[in-house]
Amino acid sequence: MAQPDDHQVGRIRRIRRDGFSPQAFTTIAVTALVLLGAIVVTGGAVRLTGSGLGCTDWPNCNDARFVDISSKHSAIEQLNRLFTFLVGVGVLLAAIAAWYRRPRRRDIVVLGAVVLGGVPAQGIVGAIVVWADLHPATVQLHFILSMVLVWAAVLLLVRSREADGGSRVVVVDRRTVTLVRLVVALTALTVVLGTVVTGTGPHAGDEKAKRFFGTTDDIDGEALRWVTRLHGASVWLAVVAVLALAWAVRRSPDRRALEGPLSAWMIVALVQGAVGYVQYSLGLPVGLVIIHLAGATTLCGVTAWLWNSTTAPEPLPEHR
Repeated sequence: MAQPDDHQVGRIRRIRRDGFSPQAFTTIAVTALVLLGAIVVTGGAVRLTGSGLGCTDWPNCNDARFVDISSKHSAIEQLNRLFTFLVGVGVLLAAIAAWYRRPRRRDIVVLGAVVLGGVPAQGIVGAIVVWADLHPATVQLHFILSMVLVWAAVLLLVRSREADGGSRVVVVDRRTVTLVRLVVALTALTVVLGTVVTGTGPHAGDEKAKRFFGTTDDIDGEALRWVTRLHGASVWLAVVAVLALAWAVRRSPDRRALEGPLSAWMIVALVQGAVGYVQYSLGLPVGLVIIHLAGATTLCGVTAWLWNSTTAPEPLPEHR
């Protein structure tokens, strides 16, 4: 094993002594967030290409080989697994940088630990998905856990750009907090129902994979239409909640705190809704489904930003 040279040793010692500046940490947090978002899309590509069982075992690809690229499906699944290691390196660096950030902040250290712990947890869930032959409940859990990690990574990034201070305090009124919580709850419901649509439709990862409703021979029937309608209804409820929030803060001091994430939420939701209706009318083409998946991930991140904007670090007392 190669030993670190004197330059590398010196750099490590400087980091231990001086730590990471807030600006350097923000760059690392951006990288971790991009990697976590990318693994969601690449994981979706595995499912959408029917490669969910390209590897039939875990951590080995199959009972004969640890790495197997002998077929298109196994190669796609294998590449996604290898990309997971890159994601692991990125979040490990983010967790280490959170500890060595100067000044050190407890909330950032905790979020770094959550993101770091989530990657091996995803590996365990991924193994269960394979062992369960892509049962839709396990695939659903896999995606929801990914959204939790994206949520934590967004908080890590947003808070790294805030001024350092004391404990977090609420900076908006009670009605605004209630409406933001309603938006968060309805967005979460929309995401969960979206996974039910996926687990009922034609893109469950393999032609023989089980579905939530119906059978593999009836994946475009009445069950899919009903769960799609429920998903669409939840989207409209979330939009109504956001419009109510926007109306409530239109002349309030709270508008300044929420304006950025609120505008971003509306734009992402508008694009996401349009893509959703178009993809359904066209029979769920793979390209549009990938865009819809990326949009869901983005919407989840923007919702985390919106939720975080209701609080801010309490200013530290000035030293005289």
